[in-house]
Amino acid sequence: MCQFPSIAHKLRKCCANGARMTDSIPLGSGAAIPYRYLTRHVGIFGATGTGKSTTLGAIVERAPCPVLVLDAKGDLESLGDCIFPQMRVGSLGADLIARALDLSDAQAGAIQIALAWADDTGRVVATLADLRALLNDACGADLSASYGLVSPVSVAAVQRALLRLERGAPWAFGRSSFDPRDVSGVTVLTCGMLAAVPGLYGAFAAHVLESLYSGLGEIGDVAAPGLMVMIDESHLVFDGATPAVVRRIEQITRLIRSKGVGLIYVTQSPSDLPHVISGQLATRVQHALRGSTSHHLKALKAAADTMPGSITVADIMGLGTGHAIVSVPDSRGAPLPGRSVAIQRGRKELCSMGACIPPAVVESRPSTPDRPVDVVPKRKPRPWWHWPLAVGVVLYGAVLIGNMV
Repeated sequence: MCQFPSIAHKLRKCCANGARMTDSIPLGSGAAIPYRYLTRHVGIFGATGTGKSTTLGAIVERAPCPVLVLDAKGDLESLGDCIFPQMRVGSLGADLIARALDLSDAQAGAIQIALAWADDTGRVVATLADLRALLNDACGADLSASYGLVSPVSVAAVQRALLRLERGAPWAFGRSSFDPRDVSGVTVLTCGMLAAVPGLYGAFAAHVLESLYSGLGEIGDVAAPGLMVMIDESHLVFDGATPAVVRRIEQITRLIRSKGVGLIYVTQSPSDLPHVISGQLATRVQHALRGSTSHHLKALKAAADTMPGSITVADIMGLGTGHAIVSVPDSRGAPLPGRSVAIQRGRKELCSMGACIPPAVVESRPSTPDRPVDVVPKRKPRPWWHWPLAVGVVLYGAVLIGNMV
């Protein structure tokens, strides 16, 4: 990856501008998230239409540092500068490629061997075409002695999975120069089209977290974070993920705070997340949940039982739109009992800007002419009686001419 301004430098600049250990993000009457505990992560939960987007928009606007927003639906683009996400295949690693392609263990093994061979031979693998060519060459080469057996059956299955992405999301992989460590202000990664392809959004989100964790140095406890990462529809990161990928994200969530990065997980219920990650969320913002099915009721009970304080299922179900039960850390970092709060909205309206279109779609769009084009008006269709009448007139005229002769 390219050179980047250190997070420690950003933190020093933030503190020089007046950030103190007692500063906080206001959410509503009597509820605020201390800056120093933003690196202990935030969870925003609630059913569709209950105000989650309002809450995350308010936090993003009031954050004391740059914010990277992974927008899974396309309704957060108005928060900042939009970038269409792309991934270099080689930088994902075998586990995340297998996640994106929905591969079995044996098929993921073929990817791992091929990438190891490419790394040892200095071969660049950036696009899906590069990966397809690599697999073809690996299948023809004798790699079993040095790397392991590459089964033609596994390679054929991977090639079929590649075809699905080449047809459904060819724009998602390329030679992108975007570095998640080098952002300023609010940067929105428009991931709506990624989320439409099973496994692809989860692979990209995990890739962003891995890039940040592996590329940043330790800075310890600070007055404010150097970067916040908001993951919309975060349950998609874990749905269908292998145990190895889940364990890695759990580890990153536990340890990335020491690198000055705070995470915001946004989903419907705390039970959508692995329990290890739910337990790492020092700030909880719980909007209303519905209890229309047994599954929903189970999620409701889990949300009430894990919220600090004497919160009941009825308390969560009775919340109005834009209201939430909020628990934030106190001055010592201990969770305060949850209390109902009317969330103070941010200044920006949340909406799609329609600005980020993948390159493949841009190229396929018709160009707009520089000058007006003369349009020839379409001739109205003739009525059914036109041709019989015309034939009759011709015949009548022929009879008249014959009589005159």
